[in-house]
Amino acid sequence: MDQHYHPVIHQRLRQLFAARDWTAVQAYLEGLSNAHFRTAGYIIGERVLTDVPSDLFWEATELLIILQPKAFTVTLAKAAAPRFAAGTLSIDDAGFRQLAATLSTSAHTIDRQKLLKQWLPAITEPTTMENLFALLGENEPHKRVEYLLHVEGLTAAFVLLRALCFEEHDRPWLTNVCRQVIRRAAENTFTTQANLAFNLASLIRTYFDLTDVKGVFSLNLQPYELSRIDSDFDVFRRIVTKV
Repeated sequence: MDQHYHPVIHQRLRQLFAARDWTAVQAYLEGLSNAHFRTAGYIIGERVLTDVPSDLFWEATELLIILQPKAFTVTLAKAAAPRFAAGTLSIDDAGFRQLAATLSTSAHTIDRQKLLKQWLPAITEPTTMENLFALLGENEPHKRVEYLLHVEGLTAAFVLLRALCFEEHDRPWLTNVCRQVIRRAAENTFTTQANLAFNLASLIRTYFDLTDVKGVFSLNLQPYELSRIDSDFDVFRRIVTKV
């Protein structure tokens, strides 16, 4: 039988989740064999929580991460990501705010890191991305940039630039970040993401006057074009996507 599915387990979990009987959910999961427990995790993430109301989703997520963080944090983060993208979950949900508060202690540092890695690529609005960082306790610019260097897309690029602005006097770090962006572009040659990364590297080099970063850049910027580029996403998008 497929390890990702078991009809009896699926039916029982659907009943318990619909009833929001979290005590019974915990007892049921704890009574499963190791193999069936893993199957239950797949079922919860891939079937049970795909279309439930948002408040139920967050209630279940909080319970399960507290119950078994190693087993459920990544599973539930993956379940939430497409729902963020589809607009059926939001970081403005009261349930999400409660989850963030519950995970705010040092005991859940790794859980918060796992959630960020799964959710950042699903966020399409800069303000939402910055709020996600803040709600999950990641306010240090260097740390934010570490995440954002591994996230593709215009939103992450804009938030990365804004994070760099908080440390504009740390020129060695800025130079290192710019070079990392160039390396990322070189690893994805002839792709849309490579073009964006090369343009972003050129923008960072010009914006922070990083003369130590050598290379041939196709994005030639005039001083007037840098106005509001770190505060207006539309301006940033127009400049960084120039051919």
